[in-house]
Amino acid sequence: MTPNTSTVTKEIFKNKLKEIKKHKGRHTELISLFIPYNTDRSSVMNQLTQEISQSSNIKSPTTKKNVQGALRKLIQYLKVVDFKIPENGLVLYSGNVAEQEGKTNIKLFHIVPLKELGVKLYRCDSSFYTSPLEEMLEPDKVYGIITMDNKEATLAVLSGKKYIILSSLSSAVPGKIHAGGQSAHRFEHLRIEAQNEFYMRISERINKEFMPYFDKLKGIIVGGPGASKRKMVERELIDYRLRDKILGFLDITYTDESGIKEMIDSSEDILRETEIKIEQAIVKRFMEAVVKTGLATYGSKEVIEAINEGRVDTVLISEAFGWDFCEYECLVCNKVFTIYTTKTNCPFCNSDNTEFIEDVDPIEYFSELVKKTGAKIEIISRDTNEGEQFFTGFGGLGAILRY
Repeated sequence: MTPNTSTVTKEIFKNKLKEIKKHKGRHTELISLFIPYNTDRSSVMNQLTQEISQSSNIKSPTTKKNVQGALRKLIQYLKVVDFKIPENGLVLYSGNVAEQEGKTNIKLFHIVPLKELGVKLYRCDSSFYTSPLEEMLEPDKVYGIITMDNKEATLAVLSGKKYIILSSLSSAVPGKIHAGGQSAHRFEHLRIEAQNEFYMRISERINKEFMPYFDKLKGIIVGGPGASKRKMVERELIDYRLRDKILGFLDITYTDESGIKEMIDSSEDILRETEIKIEQAIVKRFMEAVVKTGLATYGSKEVIEAINEGRVDTVLISEAFGWDFCEYECLVCNKVFTIYTTKTNCPFCNSDNTEFIEDVDPIEYFSELVKKTGAKIEIISRDTNEGEQFFTGFGGLGAILRY
């Protein structure tokens, strides 16, 4: 298993779920089927057969036709895959997703849950049932980021490759004065009081905003110009459980959202293992290979050819990469194959008697393709400057080559 296997699996899962959620039925004709691991084959097939029989009672001829078509699609798929259920289970969706009234476009989607599926379920509704799967996408770790000085503070969490601003605060702490006399002492006393009051407000907000993330909170980084950041922490107003998670302090210029970005860019040692830093490093490595060594290629045809030749070390694919792949079954030789062009003859027996099974996510296609060669897959977002440059400049698909 490559180090980023879980990232690839999660991205495939997220993309499929996004595609499934966008479909809405005109009537109660979209079927969701949840199959836990070790489910008895005969019980599922019998249930689907019974549902076909019961659907004959549906009054609307169109709805009846669509429901029965969706059920047959499910039965056909389960026969094709020989009922090989992954350890986390399997979820199937089938139904008429045609946008135009009176048209029929029955599609099937399969998705492997990220976590163990704890429920066996059959549901026929006007939308696909996805709630249990959406819960599996909740991030399992985040980092807290605080930027501050005596005038301003910003709180954010970094989850994967994205940060979320949680809160912004400003103070009324006056600047220092250099004139002498009694008024100067009084003014300095008021300034320190205002400063301490601001530290208290920041600490309270840190407790309020970060405690809900506590179980997922990997660590907290505090940054800003000058000594204010350390003084605020040293006052011990922050909940001790959060204070124990502080990983370090960084000297940066800004304390607004620009400061959050600066913190992420500057925290190489502290955040070395986070996804955003890994992404920036891999895109930089790809760019250098393109310019300096030539040990890189990009474009769909070129990358697929290099993978098949065993020359690829790492495939980079953008989250926004939009190539369409389809899975078909040959009705003559019963082989299943995936193609990345329009419908074509079976590559095994050259028959044109083939039947569409389902759309295949491009990330899933490439992850299967590289299994033969041991190459790695890296998913690149568009949330960083490097990721955006990779998508716009190289079409969102590239590969670092071994030779």
